[in-house]
Amino acid sequence: MAAALAFNSLNDHTKGLLITFVGAMVITFDTPVLRLIDGPTWTVMFWRSILLSIAVTCFWLVMKLFKKPTAPLINGKSGFAIIVAYSIGGVSFILSVHNTEIANVVFILALTPLAAALISLVWFKEVPTISTWLAMAGGLIGVGVIVWGGIGTGSMFGNAMAAITTACMALAFTITRYTRKDMSMSPMFTGIITASIAYIFVQDLSLTNEQWFWMGINGVLIMPLAYSMLALGPKYISAAEVALFLLLETVLAPIWVWFAVGEKINGATIIGGAIILATLITHSTFKLMKRKRVR
Repeated sequence: MAAALAFNSLNDHTKGLLITFVGAMVITFDTPVLRLIDGPTWTVMFWRSILLSIAVTCFWLVMKLFKKPTAPLINGKSGFAIIVAYSIGGVSFILSVHNTEIANVVFILALTPLAAALISLVWFKEVPTISTWLAMAGGLIGVGVIVWGGIGTGSMFGNAMAAITTACMALAFTITRYTRKDMSMSPMFTGIITASIAYIFVQDLSLTNEQWFWMGINGVLIMPLAYSMLALGPKYISAAEVALFLLLETVLAPIWVWFAVGEKINGATIIGGAIILATLITHSTFKLMKRKRVR
């Protein structure tokens, strides 16, 4: 109760930073847990999407049972658009990973903050602050340091799928920012759509007991919490700022993978990660201090 009261006393921008930070931190554990599952791509995608949908639905039903306020499962026409965007982005991400260089995927996805800023500028006339532009530049430099040695031509199809993923995420964040609606329950239908698509290509739905353990952690805990938080974040802060926090996955996921399966981290990842972390910390601190001065 005390934590809820303290959270409600915060201004909207601080709420947005906190919510998005939690969502971005949680999603950094997605990659290492997927490595621990180590199952066929479409099988993993099917089950984690199903579990994501079930988890969000159960949470929504419990909130309704106890008459607690919660967002609608589909929050108007904009909510439907966001569900479609997240679903397309989820499938295109899987296709990009399997059809082009990972370095290409990481670098293209790092353009999400820039894409969100441009969509917000052109479509909704929301001009990002100078500090946000500088943070995006710093984030791109950090990602560039991490992946530069691995960037190759790859497959045009795979590169295009990564670009579609970037566009879908940026669009979803921007629509939420424009409507200022709570879209935290949208992963329920996103999971159903993604699972339906995965089912078309899946060949074997079976998993071992160990795989089911990690799948439960991924589908019931990590994905619902991360997706819901990231879907809610743009209600309070700009789409570009939300997308910036996604760079945390580029920094921390390799560290968690190292802990989980012993995969080595190279020097470029450490240097680039330090640049990204310094950028995010500086940007968030500057924003909080600026808001405090205004108040």
